[in-house]
Amino acid sequence: MGRWDWADAIRERHFTPTLPGGYALERVDHDTYWDRHEAELREHFPPEAYFDGSVLSGEGRAAARDRLAASEGAERLADHWFVHAPDGTLAGVFSTVSRDAETFELYHVTIRPDHRGRGLYRELLERVLAYAGELGFSTTVSKHAPSNNAVLIRHLKAGFRIVAFDVDPIHGPSVQLAYFHDPQLLKAFEYRCGLAVMDGTMHAAGTGHFALLDEQFAAARAAARRD
Repeated sequence: MGRWDWADAIRERHFTPTLPGGYALERVDHDTYWDRHEAELREHFPPEAYFDGSVLSGEGRAAARDRLAASEGAERLADHWFVHAPDGTLAGVFSTVSRDAETFELYHVTIRPDHRGRGLYRELLERVLAYAGELGFSTTVSKHAPSNNAVLIRHLKAGFRIVAFDVDPIHGPSVQLAYFHDPQLLKAFEYRCGLAVMDGTMHAAGTGHFALLDEQFAAARAAARRD
């Protein structure tokens, strides 16, 4: 059995049913996905200028990267999907990839302008989150241009949180979003953001100098009572 064969039934359950409005999904390979995207959808994607990291790094770095990937031996779960309109035309595409044993990523989405505003993106996002959650990933992430308000708002409404801002030499600035499938991870994130959400599970999971912090709180309470 292949490493990801166990995910096939879960994938079928989430992506085989027809989308609202009669839209249907078709899973394709990486090259077919990008060939069709460039031929039919590139004009609907905001014009952007990037650098090709493999060219910048040169052949020596590419060989080192390939060797590291082979040594790691980690096969990523990557899915590439066409979104077909009821009349059979291509309404959009989206792709996902596993980043590590904890993290799933909604990597890329393009929807034709004439198919936007129909709840299609929302439905795709819900299915991706349900899929990643059932697979067992603790977090689903995505990256977006800081100017892409429409997509940022859509993700935030779906429960994503802003977790980082990154400036990459290849792709430029991006806002990094995360959806926490594990409610305890969400509580930990909210605690780090200043919310008072401590509970027994989080307390038991405390590590590092957490015990010292706990002692300091106890000492402060005792001192307050004496005063």
